[in-house]
Amino acid sequence: MAKRLCQCIGLASLIFVVNYGDLLGGGADVRMHVPYPLTGICLANIADILLLGGGLFAVIAFAARTRFRSWVRLLVIVLAPPYLLERTRTVAPFELQDGVILICGVVWAALLLLLLLRFPRMYRKVIHVGDAVGVFLAVFGLCSIAQLIWVMKWRPGPQQINAAWNKAAEPPREHPRVVWVLFDELSYDQVFAHRAHDLALPNFDALKAESTVYTDMQPVGLKTVKVVPSLFSGAVIDDFRFGFNNVFKVHYEGAHGWQRLEGQGTIFSDAQRAGWRTAVVGWYNPYCTIYQSALDSCYWTNLDRTDGDMAQRYSVWRNTVRPFQNLGIQLVSPELADRRSCDFDVRQRLHTYGDLQHRALDLLKDDQADFIFLHMPIPHSPNIWSRVNDTYARGCGSSYLDNLALADRTLGEIMAVLQQSPRWKDTTLIVQGDHSWRVMLWDWLPAWTDEDEQASNDEFDPRPAVLIHNAGQTQGGTDGRALSLLFVHGALENVLRGGTVAVQGDRPAPPALQHVSLDSAPAR
Repeated sequence: MAKRLCQCIGLASLIFVVNYGDLLGGGADVRMHVPYPLTGICLANIADILLLGGGLFAVIAFAARTRFRSWVRLLVIVLAPPYLLERTRTVAPFELQDGVILICGVVWAALLLLLLLRFPRMYRKVIHVGDAVGVFLAVFGLCSIAQLIWVMKWRPGPQQINAAWNKAAEPPREHPRVVWVLFDELSYDQVFAHRAHDLALPNFDALKAESTVYTDMQPVGLKTVKVVPSLFSGAVIDDFRFGFNNVFKVHYEGAHGWQRLEGQGTIFSDAQRAGWRTAVVGWYNPYCTIYQSALDSCYWTNLDRTDGDMAQRYSVWRNTVRPFQNLGIQLVSPELADRRSCDFDVRQRLHTYGDLQHRALDLLKDDQADFIFLHMPIPHSPNIWSRVNDTYARGCGSSYLDNLALADRTLGEIMAVLQQSPRWKDTTLIVQGDHSWRVMLWDWLPAWTDEDEQASNDEFDPRPAVLIHNAGQTQGGTDGRALSLLFVHGALENVLRGGTVAVQGDRPAPPALQHVSLDSAPAR
């Protein structure tokens, strides 16, 4: 009985692995991007495994006492493999199409029936093999629970650093200022080169008229988690590790070994040494944890869901119930289940965006920081704005173009605050993307729309958008050189030394282009 119970728990763990797969192995990728403990989410996943495993065991134990025992066992053997293929295909290392899974299921059922009717001894051997697989599932389930318990012990670093200047009234700040705004996944091609005819971006256009636009900026990667630290440090990072103790280690392209990256190795420490006050409001990366030694003010957040439709702001009970609800919906309508998960994504991102927008504007209005970095979670998917309704979306259905319109509105709000400041004439403003619109990551997901398909033209343009407004600049211009995105780091260093950003025809020359491997693994 204990063996059967463990096998049922193992089967349940595999059915629900799509909800917690990113937490296995220590869950480093999740831990790095959430500002809260994962205790409640881990408990909910453990409860799901135990509840479903206990339910399956109860059904099988009851069936074993009836004359339908053999038929129930046959039904489980026929349906379990194709169902598990369907449930776990999103975490499988290879792509599985619906037709392939259906064909595999039909062939498997026909083979079992053939063995049962014509070769009963072979059928019994298959039963024994299935029992052995059940033992493997039991081990997998128990190991999964143990890993979830381990992840529960992790505690995040600080989510916020309160600036000293907020503790007492400060006189108006008289100092040059840098405002560095990163709109995640901002595409030069979609914003300027081939903008959709019905997409209005008045604030980007207004900034362009007083800035230098870089028309051939070359990416240094496709993952925010690598690109942003590369911009901070001034060297291309091609791999990273985030320890259980929240230590961030990176591997620099062309270098040997792993290096710890923290505030002292970044542009922020250079700014502090030059007498500038540093501040960050950002999404996704744990800015206040990694770079705290070089930041006077900081806030970061990310409420995006993990693999399952669970949220930190929900109770353990609500997080426990949601996977069962989705399980039932998926059996009836897989499309509806996908839509429901997509809607959940939108709602979570709305909370994240609203929080960051509010804090970013408050930081700018305070006007005490000198070197400011803002990382906004738009126009990155999921899309949370509707151009048609001119308001926030409450579910799936919007496109990347809608999120571009929201990025434009956000830029307008930022510009309104900046231009009201007496320091505007001494402000260098950089607006950029960390990478371009990664159509190959989104075009197979339920959130992909017909408008996305039309706008992308089934092509990937790798150029991130970059605009730089030098302090006091009143005329627009373009720089058509093929520059590494690390040019931004060099430009900032030049501003910290009291200079301006070099444009085409100026000296010194920009950093040389480096070879970059544009990895395509789905990540932020």
